[in-house]
Order: sequence, then structure tokens, then C-alpha cells
Amino acid sequence: MVASNKASKKLPFPGSLYKDRNGYYIYQLSYNYKRKQLSTSVKDYKLAVQTARKLYPNMFNELRYPTKKTITFKNLIKIFLKYDHNYRPRTIELYTDILTRFSKLKKLPPHPTTRSIWVRTINRVINWGNRQGYLTDQIKYSINETNPRTRILSSEELQIFKDHFTPCIYRNICMISLLTGARQMELLSFDLSNKFDNYIIVHTKTKKSIKKKAIQLFNAKPYINKVWSVTRHQLNKYWAKEKSKHINESGLFHNLQFRDLRRTFAVTKLLEGYSILEISKLMGHDKVATTELYLKPFEAIMITAPLVSRMQKTSDKPPL
Repeated sequence: MVASNKASKKLPFPGSLYKDRNGYYIYQLSYNYKRKQLSTSVKDYKLAVQTARKLYPNMFNELRYPTKKTITFKNLIKIFLKYDHNYRPRTIELYTDILTRFSKLKKLPPHPTTRSIWVRTINRVINWGNRQGYLTDQIKYSINETNPRTRILSSEELQIFKDHFTPCIYRNICMISLLTGARQMELLSFDLSNKFDNYIIVHTKTKKSIKKKAIQLFNAKPYINKVWSVTRHQLNKYWAKEKSKHINESGLFHNLQFRDLRRTFAVTKLLEGYSILEISKLMGHDKVATTELYLKPFEAIMITAPLVSRMQKTSDKPPL
């Protein structure tokens, strides 16, 4: 097996050069389905070629005759944090905090979301170490996926919400989320100039960028009648305060969050006979699989909803 010949046209030896985010050239070499990368620490292409030529023999030998060193996880963390990963400063700060605290505590936090973040970070370090030729005494943790939430508003809670929550701009935003399935942050950043007859345009944040998204209004038109300047803290405070007025021993409004308005919308549309694909588009999910996971606890409804919808449509027809 020989080293990869997929080199740059101007590179007279195996490997390739590419620029990182800061403009420095990175030399990359592949051998036997394994890859190694090292920074040349220069921004000039000709100097990068000269540096890469010197790096090539050692990198090739390391790939062809790999030898793994066994080190403690504490030392691996130090090497990982010193390495130039081309991460953003906020990411480096987060990793440093998590790994420093873990090396001192030697245990994971109890909160499931925080635990999941810690586990992914620890496993990332171990995987990176394996690629660099390091073995460590720390074992990888299994990632326990949390079950999706199943909380939606009951018919009694919906009635109380519509009739007894204090009328104001905060209630209007809550109603819009319930009737359209819009996310909280999408509504908070909404501009009245983006309102049209049957839909509004909002900005939604994805993993890579911020995109525009159309939201169908359905029966939410009366609640979009003025410009609002509301923060997330103000809206959540209103929701918690109004909810607390009606909490009782029977379970009304217990463990109910603002985001459950959006889930209630999805289940309502499912009962009305909308397909998973249609609900996925209405909610702005990139993949139908996301919507299926979102509605997985309501599989029985997914089976019976089309039948119920057809029966309702049939019953609405005038008699012959």
C-alpha cells in the first residue's frame, strides 16, 4: 500500500495542502485508509511546500508503522487542549471548563442534558487521542439518548389558557405558538413588516446559519396586530406566573413548558389528519425523521388519525 497520490498539482510528493480558518497551510497525508494532519505554521504557499517536504518522511513512517503511547487521561487532556484544532474561542473555553472539572471530580453530572454534553466531549478527546496514536486509561462512556417529551396541553388546560390567562402581548405570542407551531425565538425576533395575508416570515437559526422561514397563520391572524419588543426572560416569566395561578392537585399545568405549545400544535394537526410530511413542513424540521421522533410517543394517534379524519369528513357531508 502506498501513500495517497491525491496531492496538489504543485506538490511534488504525496499529500495535500489546504488553508485553515486563520490562513495557515495544513499539510495532510493519507496512507492505508488513515490520515494525519500537521500545521506548517506559515501562510505563504512556497514556504508551506518546503515545510511539508520536511514533514512528509516522519508523517509517512508514523502512518505506516503506528505505535500508540499509553498516557493518563489527564495528560491527554493537556495535549488535546494545546493542539490547534481550529476551534472557535467559545468552543475552546467550553471544552477547557468541562475537561478540567471532569479531571478533578472523576464523575459525570446528574442532569441528563449536562451529562450528555460532558460524555460527548470526553469521547471526542479519546477518539482524537486514538487518531494521534495515544492510548489512555479512560474508557469511553455510552451516550444514553433521552426520551422525547410527551407533555401536551389537555382540553381543560387549553380552555383555561384561552379564557383565564391575562390578556396582553405575552398571551398573544403564546397563542401564536399554539396555533402555528412557531418556536419562541422565531416569534420574539419577528418584524411586523414580514406579515402577509396567510403567513409570516421569521428568521430561524440552524446549525450552520440563520435562514428565513414562512409560518402559516391558520387562526392566529387576530393575535398579530402590533409591533412587540419582548425578551425571552419576560415571556417565560409571564408563562410561569400565569401557569402557577391554575396549578392544582389534579395535575393541571404541572411540568408544562412553553415549548409544549408547539408540541400541542403538532399533535392537534395529527388528529386533524395532516400527514407527517405536512406537519414536518409546518414546523420547519429539516428532516421528516425529526418529526417522527418528535411524535413517536403518539404512535397510536398516528395510526388512528387518518381514519378519524375520514370519518369526520364523511359525517360532515349533507344527507342524500
